[in-house]
Amino acid sequence: MNTPAGDVVDAADARRIALRMLSDAEQRGGTPCVLVGQPEDQGRWWVQGYQSRAFMEDGDVMQALAGNGPFAIPEDGSAPFRLGTAEPADVQLARLRERESS
Repeated sequence: MNTPAGDVVDAADARRIALRMLSDAEQRGGTPCVLVGQPEDQGRWWVQGYQSRAFMEDGDVMQALAGNGPFAIPEDGSAPFRLGTAEPADVQLARLRERESS
């Protein structure tokens, strides 16, 4: 899922990476999902939300995912990861920035 070293991941790349992550999860037996909105630029990361396909297509809240933190896709091409749901993405990423700079 990484891009070659030195490549900068743009919004379109981030979206493709997130789609690949959803596809990989579905192939492993996960719930079919779709991306929600466009990738948000959070400095060194793109943040991309997702939700179950069934909920997005039918609006049935019983089919909605709960606890599905968004993807964080580093702009430097390093490995993407999922964020948690207890705090907003920007708060989690600010804490990560702090840790990396200390």
